[in-house]
Amino acid sequence: MSNGHGSKFTIFVNNKEFQTSEHELSGSAIKALTGIPPEYELFEVKGDKTEPVGNDQVVHVHNNMHFRAIPAGTFGTYGISA
Repeated sequence: MSNGHGSKFTIFVNNKEFQTSEHELSGSAIKALTGIPPEYELFEVKGDKTEPVGNDQVVHVHNNMHFRAIPAGTFGTYGISA
């Protein structure tokens, strides 16, 4: 029987699947977890919109969240608009 501890969330960064048991992660923690270089820009994908996630910004993690990470300075190259 589960007591609620140790539950894992599946998140996706650049369509790759990662597991975490954390309920909150900063942008830099998401990059560290997924092996993304710290200087990359991170965005949360919400339907057809993307929202920037700063290194110190805390995200409330839930299952099947999608993020996009791109090298700094390539904003717009991947169809991400302001």
